[in-house]
Amino acid sequence: MMQRWVFATMLTLGLVGMDTLALGANQPEPAKKQTKRVKATAAKAQFRDTFKVDKSTLLDKGSNTYMILEPGYKLTLADGKDTLTITVLNETKVVDGVQTRIIEERETKGRKLAEVSRNYFAFDPAAPLRVGKTTGNIYYFGEDVDMYDAKGNITGHEGSWLSGVNGARFGLMMPGKPKVGDRYQQEVAPDVALDRAEVVSVTEKVKVPAGTFKDCLKTKESSGLEKGVEEKLFAPGVGLLKDGGFKLTKIEKPAVKLPDPVTKTFQATFPNGQITKLDVDEENGVTVYDIEFNDGKIEKETDITADGTMLEFTVVVAAKEVPAPAMKALRAAAKGGKIQRIERIEISYDTKDGKAIKLDKPITHYAVEIVKDGKTSETVVTSDGTRVVEPGERGLDAQK
Repeated sequence: MMQRWVFATMLTLGLVGMDTLALGANQPEPAKKQTKRVKATAAKAQFRDTFKVDKSTLLDKGSNTYMILEPGYKLTLADGKDTLTITVLNETKVVDGVQTRIIEERETKGRKLAEVSRNYFAFDPAAPLRVGKTTGNIYYFGEDVDMYDAKGNITGHEGSWLSGVNGARFGLMMPGKPKVGDRYQQEVAPDVALDRAEVVSVTEKVKVPAGTFKDCLKTKESSGLEKGVEEKLFAPGVGLLKDGGFKLTKIEKPAVKLPDPVTKTFQATFPNGQITKLDVDEENGVTVYDIEFNDGKIEKETDITADGTMLEFTVVVAAKEVPAPAMKALRAAAKGGKIQRIERIEISYDTKDGKAIKLDKPITHYAVEIVKDGKTSETVVTSDGTRVVEPGERGLDAQK
């Protein structure tokens, strides 16, 4: 079954080989040249289908840049009178020894229910991405599908599969840091589901009814069982924007209530702050509220622990506000590419063993997002231009 979220169809593997043989029947081709062509085609067709990951470390909640596994998060897409609703449920299911998060997809056609699928995902938080943040791959462990007729009767379960059953294995649904050229199997269920994806771009600008989004991910999605190919588009911090004729029309986020100590610290420090995004993370045993907000026309972000301790503060700045040694290092890192934005990060506390530890003196870092050859990366330096080797670590480790 083709998943409406990120699945599409593509020419089945082997079709190019058949064309090559057909050409050979009309005009003989030198053996060496034919061998090189076959090898090149085989190399091009390879999609990763085995993923080395310690399943015991996978989580049933979390988010990466282009996919969100937080209960209550909901996307609505429409194509004329047809709709696709994607909801992260407050439910889990153990599949192949892993507790997975359930995402429900409900598709209607002509305002009548056509299909409901319950999809099972797990999050790997192992890969560092930004200062004080972590993200990683989201793996796909299968789905249970109900197909409906016009009268609302269930007619079948086409495309259902589970990792660990009948030779099926989990696939990679969304990389934590997609790179152009990445190819991976999303489903590995022989004769049932073999959907796969290739990363085409991470710099798309996309307009849909829900808004206009930058730095979007474009993928070519296909199947090893069906012909055809389509493109999917995903927005950072949002998820699916376009799927065939479906376009995102509505985003619904779960309500997160700030504890009183967090609210008190935030309002005292930023009395004019208007919160635009709120996430809750666990960092070294400490619950951290990641708050993105606008202070007037300026974009800012802060991390505050549940007891009201402000760990760090981030603000978008212009190049002229960056110390010369830091700016020189950032420009050197971006050589041949384009700097998207610059952030100043002021760190006052570290986290360790379930506690917030105050630094001897605050640390200031400068971070830039760089687009080069279609790929997005981040570089972080100190005020004197020293490269922060592990930007996933804050304060104490950064001083070593």
